[in-house]
Amino acid sequence: ASAARPPLVPPTDGWRMRAPGGGHGLGAVRDLLIGLGAGRVDPPGADGRWLRHDSVGGIPVDVLQAPLAVPGDPRPTLWLDADARLHRLAGRLADGTPVTVELSRADRPTLHPVDALGGRPGQPRALTDDEAERLAALPARLRAVGGAAVTVTAPLGPSATLRGTGTLSWATSSAYLVVIEDGSGRRTLRWVRPGRVAKAHRSPDGPATPPTPMPPGLLAAPARPPGDDLDRLIDAALRAGTHAPDGDAVRVREDRVADRTVDVVEVPGGRRWWLDRGGLPRRLELRTGSGVWVRLDLTPGRVSAGPPGPASR
Repeated sequence: ASAARPPLVPPTDGWRMRAPGGGHGLGAVRDLLIGLGAGRVDPPGADGRWLRHDSVGGIPVDVLQAPLAVPGDPRPTLWLDADARLHRLAGRLADGTPVTVELSRADRPTLHPVDALGGRPGQPRALTDDEAERLAALPARLRAVGGAAVTVTAPLGPSATLRGTGTLSWATSSAYLVVIEDGSGRRTLRWVRPGRVAKAHRSPDGPATPPTPMPPGLLAAPARPPGDDLDRLIDAALRAGTHAPDGDAVRVREDRVADRTVDVVEVPGGRRWWLDRGGLPRRLELRTGSGVWVRLDLTPGRVSAGPPGPASR
C-alpha cells in the first residue's frame, strides 16, 4: 500500500493472506472494534459509571466507563452521543498497550467486497425447485460436456499465492495443471485424480502452461492424498462428475462471471458452485480453514480425453 488511506475499491489481486494475529498490536484493535458489533447485547454492569459531558467534532457526548465483553481493557472509556453512537474509545489492550480509536461518523465510505473473503454476502435462501434440479443434474452435465479449461487462484499464505492453468476432464476423472507461486516463480506440475495427486517440480523459467506430452517424471511421481487447499479444490471439482452434492444447499446470490449470469450456490463442505442458467459450472470456490476462499474458474468444453501420455519412441 502506498497511500495513507486504503483505496475505496480494493485491488482484485496482489493480496497476501495470513492467519490474523490477535492479542496485541493492530490485531487486538481489530478484535476490539469488531467485538463492539456483537449481536448479543450484554446488560449494563453495576460497575459502569458516567464520567462527564464532552463534545467530539462539535457533537455533544457523554463520557462513560463501562465493562465490555470484548478482548482487551475490561473497562474502556467510551464517548457516546444521545443516539448511542460511538465517537471515541480509549483504553488498554490485553498486553497493556494504550490505545485510542476515533470514529468519523461523517466519513462512511461504501465497503466493497474482496473475492478472496467471499465477495458480496447476498441474501442466502433455500433453492427453488428449478435450482435444486440443476444442482442434482450437475454430474450428468459434467460428464456430457467432457471437461473444462481451468485457471486457479489460491492465496494460501503470506508468501504463497498460487496460480494454476490447465485442463480438467470429467471423462477420465483427472486434471493436469502447472502451478506457479507468486514471488518465487516456483513452478510445479500437478496431475490430480480423485484422492491422489502427483507432483513434479519445474524450473522457474519454464512454460506457464502444462507441457504436452506429459513428462515421464510426472507419470512416475508417487501419487499422494491431496496436500493443500488447491489440491482439495481440484479434487472436489473432479468428484462432482460422479456425485451430486449431499445435504442442504443454499443460493447465496446472483452474480456474473465470464459475461454470464450465474447463481452462486453453497453446498456443505465449504464449497460454492457458480452455475449458469444452463446448469454448467463457471467457477468453484472452496473455503479454507482460515476463512479465505480459493477459486477455480472453469470454461466447460471438450478437452483431451485425459492427460497426454509420454511421447512414443
